Amino acid sequence: MAVMRVVWRLTAVIVLCATGAGVAAAADTPPTTMAAVLDGVTEAPGPALGVDHELLAEALVCGDAGSRDGAVLLVHGTGLTASESWDRTYVPVLTADGYSVCTVRLPMRALADAQVSSEYVVYAVRALYDRFGGAVDVITHSQGALEARWAIRFWPDIGDKMDDLIMLSGSSHGTIAADAVCLQQLKGCTESVAQQRPGSLFLSALNNGDETPAGPDYTSIYSFTDEIVVTSALNPSPAIAGATNVAVQQVCPFRPVMHIPTITDAVAYALARDALDNEGAAEVDRIDRGAACARLVAAGMTPVDGLINAATYLPAAASIFLTRAMDEPELMPYARSALPGDVQTPSSRPLRSLVSSAFGLAGPRLSVP
Repeated sequence: MAVMRVVWRLTAVIVLCATGAGVAAAADTPPTTMAAVLDGVTEAPGPALGVDHELLAEALVCGDAGSRDGAVLLVHGTGLTASESWDRTYVPVLTADGYSVCTVRLPMRALADAQVSSEYVVYAVRALYDRFGGAVDVITHSQGALEARWAIRFWPDIGDKMDDLIMLSGSSHGTIAADAVCLQQLKGCTESVAQQRPGSLFLSALNNGDETPAGPDYTSIYSFTDEIVVTSALNPSPAIAGATNVAVQQVCPFRPVMHIPTITDAVAYALARDALDNEGAAEVDRIDRGAACARLVAAGMTPVDGLINAATYLPAAASIFLTRAMDEPELMPYARSALPGDVQTPSSRPLRSLVSSAFGLAGPRLSVP
């Protein structure tokens, strides 16, 4: 126990020091919100955005414009903030390489209704497309893949405004962890966690039919050792039909990569950059396997960055378990017609959902290249 206390204290010190350094750096080059951009950005095809315009604008933060065309939008996952996920990882590395990088802060640490959170992505893509004058590359982690895919499916202009959709450990077909949390919390679980249960109404509507509508090039990057989005080699939950689906172990066999550290993993980053830097989705044969497999964290990131990133398990877990429990929200009227006719309410079959996800039966059968 004494050893564990020392480990926790060291982690806390590193987090505090890193946070302080981040604040100091931010003071030198303060990011800007999009509050002054395009009053009419919400007036476009698809369902009307129900979130207040000012809230949408304030949640979108951009650094300085880079030398490359277009912009990169980073979308975080469940229980985290944009700052926790990206400020010491993709933001500084991509900015140093000339990209214009922006982040979007989903409401309630992405614990609110994912349909509402998707409106933040819709707004962000439209705003960045107009501000930077080109298609937007979107990189997501975990639940962020759901908001991006939902935005593409139900707002006709969003896919056309994207160049790449790059998903890290996306919970596209649900996660056994969501089942476990909802079963443990007898009064229910937070809205977005309930929506990530395999077979939820949200996932049923999202994945019914074409999983990769026309628009961006789709790349899904994941790990067979992910402890949150538990997956199997036969049917990985993050893999979606029509996308380039790649596990880090297909590049570096036996490489252990957990859920949150996918953000800093060198192989996952190399695949993401391959998709970002080239036409089309990622191609394994284009990356330098030797260099990627030899590194623990991505080039441009440090082991301390990796440790800080891993430490975000603490606020993520705390927010998920301490937030007031709810049930899965009803589908918005615009999405109800997307449901298959035989869908059941997930809460009526919790054990079936748990067993199905444990054995990789949550989504359609896919062949993984």
